[in-house]
Amino acid sequence: MGLIRKTLMLGTGGLVRGSSKKQRVAKAQLNELRKQTRLAESQAGANDAQGSGYAPGTLGDRLHQRRQAKQAAPASAGAPPAPEPGWYPAAQYPGHSQWWDGGRWTDAFNPPLP
Repeated sequence: MGLIRKTLMLGTGGLVRGSSKKQRVAKAQLNELRKQTRLAESQAGANDAQGSGYAPGTLGDRLHQRRQAKQAAPASAGAPPAPEPGWYPAAQYPGHSQWWDGGRWTDAFNPPLP
């Protein structure tokens, strides 16, 4: 708050406000925006079980569709399927085989066959 405004506020016994009209309008707009955001978020949460609640093609509808697609897509959507568990040739020891458990290589090696 500016020094002149503060002096006027104290000198007039509170007849002059401490904030300017521009500040009050900005604060009111910010509060209104926060209220609308909370309302939209609560509606979006309620609409997850049913339709999006937004008009087709609007930003809210597109965001809802994107959120639904992310929740429905598995984490490894683009990854190729992993090989089946079993013994596979070991790259670091020619002639040996190493056990693949379906998710990672283990420390188990088979000696080479004679």
